[in-house]
Amino acid sequence: MKLRLIKKDQLPILIRVFNILLLLMVVVLMGLPMLNVLSVSLSTQAKSDSPGMVLWPNPPTFEGYAFIWKFTNLATPFFNTVYISVVGTVFHVVMASLAGYILCQPNLPLKKAMTTFILLTMTVPYELTMIGIYAVNKDLGLINTYTGLIVNGMISGFSVFLMRNYFQAIPQSLAESARIDGASELRIFSSIYLRLALSGLLTIGTLELIRRWNNITITVTLISDMKKWTLPVVLRFILFDQASTSGTSYIFANAKMAAVVLTALPLIVLYFFTQSFFSSGIMIGSIKE
Repeated sequence: MKLRLIKKDQLPILIRVFNILLLLMVVVLMGLPMLNVLSVSLSTQAKSDSPGMVLWPNPPTFEGYAFIWKFTNLATPFFNTVYISVVGTVFHVVMASLAGYILCQPNLPLKKAMTTFILLTMTVPYELTMIGIYAVNKDLGLINTYTGLIVNGMISGFSVFLMRNYFQAIPQSLAESARIDGASELRIFSSIYLRLALSGLLTIGTLELIRRWNNITITVTLISDMKKWTLPVVLRFILFDQASTSGTSYIFANAKMAAVVLTALPLIVLYFFTQSFFSSGIMIGSIKE
């Protein structure tokens, strides 16, 4: 029995077929749980608690969404999350852009020292600083305040370096020409650098919005008032505690999955509008020195 060797011209086709099959397997493994969550959220109370995977609700109903929105007062944590995420993201983008603009200046004193310090901050995990962060926020009176959630994480080394690398790709001759014409640094920053780095701004803005929207650790660290909880904290409470915030003794599975869908839906919509900026944004923002 002779073994047939694979020809060189057939190898790319086999690799392509393997990649397609691998991606299809990944789509199935990731898509089935998401489809199950959506189907259970659209099922009736009785059928949602039945064992097994549900791939299509029969009959479809929105009673789970109505229950979770009304009886757990989901509107309050939803708007808390929107407010904290949007305001915090705006401040984050402004601070990262300003810091990135300063670091891209060729004659900046102690440039390497500041760059090294920012890199070191990226190596320290949050868990090591959690107690210190709580103590500082307590001394500043930021416990149980929206300001505390907005101020914490207002700047990150990753965003600073991404914006710095975007700005470094802009020719210095543009800034020099503007200075000769009498433009101020603020005018150069806003009219030249920010406009030419729009893709970078959208990239760090999207990443920061997603991070703040999903953040649980800082919220449970600083916030004990349930009226100021965000969606991820309330979702965790709903999924792992068999009681709702209104005192109902039991929450059906369709209501729990409806809370999951309502929490994830804004981020999914956001991703579809901003996905085209991620490839160029992350590649240009690769940290290098």
